[in-house]
Amino acid sequence: MARDGSLAVRILHVPALAAALFLLSCTGGKTTTADEAGDTITLRHARNIIMVQYADRIGVTILDPWHDGVALQHIDIRQPLKKAAVFTAVHCGLLGELGVKDAVAGVCELDYINLPWVQEGVRAGRIMDLGSGLSPNLERIMELEPDALMPTPFEDNGGYGKMERMGIPIIQCADYMERSPLARAEWMRFYGRLFGVGERADSIFDAVERDYMALCDTVRRLPAGRKPKLLVEMPVSGHWYVAGGESTMGLLYRDAGFDYLFSDVPGAGSTALGIERVAEKALTTTDDDLWLVKRGDLLSKEDIFKDVPLLRGTRARLYICNTLTSGFFEEVPFHPERLLRSLIGLAHPELHLGGKAYFTAP
Repeated sequence: MARDGSLAVRILHVPALAAALFLLSCTGGKTTTADEAGDTITLRHARNIIMVQYADRIGVTILDPWHDGVALQHIDIRQPLKKAAVFTAVHCGLLGELGVKDAVAGVCELDYINLPWVQEGVRAGRIMDLGSGLSPNLERIMELEPDALMPTPFEDNGGYGKMERMGIPIIQCADYMERSPLARAEWMRFYGRLFGVGERADSIFDAVERDYMALCDTVRRLPAGRKPKLLVEMPVSGHWYVAGGESTMGLLYRDAGFDYLFSDVPGAGSTALGIERVAEKALTTTDDDLWLVKRGDLLSKEDIFKDVPLLRGTRARLYICNTLTSGFFEEVPFHPERLLRSLIGLAHPELHLGGKAYFTAP
């Protein structure tokens, strides 16, 4: 396989990108580099990605979500990817919806991908199991010869080591660091163009945005009154991990009309809190409040209380999302409107919104 400018996707890494990125200037929808002009593709929510349509390609700049004014990489899309190594269930799920399943040639973390077509593809030998996403099997990657690798970047991860030296383009899927549910979902417009189905991705996102905004309007029109308090998750190894108030999940809880008990926790990701701190808030709940837990199995309040007696007295109604069967991780990141509808239905059952029930009573 070629490893030069003839690649379907050409990556310009950060050292070379620093100069190129800041040569960009936007005026009236036009983006100009030192030698050519292109039309900026308008993004309505996403803030960590810039896409520019040129005559012969699409230029995509992925910004570093942890350091303002810094770019992770620039990607030139000249031809759609035909053969990709996809590291996460959520991106596999999206590519399936976009109609490009055949482009998924390898996956990581197979045990956590609850998509029948992926599991069957691995069994039939059409899709290669590449092992751990943090330490994939390099020999299998070389055997696969994918057009690109699609890992999830982390802050200060120190690069990709030997994988980076293989000469295969690495596309850093940083969508999860966007600051709102619709901002993350809008990255499907990038992934669609990456695989040659940009118009389909735009159409799907337009529907996601329309439904999400309509549901938000429904909540805003509700009569003023007490909002149900929302307790989330449960202790794991002595810590209680909760979504920060500025995270996509935190904003979803807000948009659903909950009084999210951890809206004051800073950050756009999850934060580990001490059990005592959480229990103090949990014990303020009443029978009108909710407790949502994502698990790979079902359990009862009593199961939790046995492990954490401090929580006895928590009165919120418990609902469990079985992550092995619900499709939560495969669907929700790019379809937040589905989860929003489900959450509103729990907070305000009188609205009879219908839709998929991700959380059910044990």
